[in-house]
Amino acid sequence: MDSPTNMTPFVKCLIFAVVCLIIGGNCGDHSLDRRTNIAKRSDKNTYYNIYSKINAMEKDLKNLETKLLKRTKMLRQVLQSVIEMDSNLGLSDENLKKEGKLASKKNAIGFTTRLEQTTYVGSSSIIRGNFILYNGGNAYNGTVFTCPSPGLYLFHVSLCTRTKYGGIWIYKNSQKLTIAYAGYVDPQYNGASVSAAVWLDVGDQVYLRAHTSSMLVDNNSVFTGIRVN
Repeated sequence: MDSPTNMTPFVKCLIFAVVCLIIGGNCGDHSLDRRTNIAKRSDKNTYYNIYSKINAMEKDLKNLETKLLKRTKMLRQVLQSVIEMDSNLGLSDENLKKEGKLASKKNAIGFTTRLEQTTYVGSSSIIRGNFILYNGGNAYNGTVFTCPSPGLYLFHVSLCTRTKYGGIWIYKNSQKLTIAYAGYVDPQYNGASVSAAVWLDVGDQVYLRAHTSSMLVDNNSVFTGIRVN
């Protein structure tokens, strides 16, 4: 075999071309393999990223559903509590109304009594009640009304008598207020009535006295008193 120094230029060129082809092929193969691996890795990364995002979105959706269920449950509990409170408030309002009615009834001050049928001798005699129809506050004892609480009071007396010049005075303490005067009625029965509005303080007393020294009071006569304000 000829030594390299004895080879012809043609042979040298042919050998150089072969070497270049071999080297270029190897480099190309390596470059192609590298590009293929990179592409595969890129495809894998893209695939991984898409499914990772889908998984993350599914987790977020489940979390939202869980939170929504919890909030719905809380809202139902709150609504139930509101309904129960409203129901209790309704009951409380009814109880308060009942208690208010009972309290107002208990605190109502007033009385009505039919007067005792008798002949009173002397104008200083206090005319008595015979049958008490109502006695709110228990301030009327059958003869005298004693004011338990300050305020404006209204008193009314209705007299039925056959005494000549008969009449009944409404008194506040020792003061004459108004008179129910029957006038000249002998010998028949006649009627008369009168009212008096008066301010009373605690302890003031209101009662009835006969106008004449001798007077018959029929049991259809009535004495009423009530606090109006």
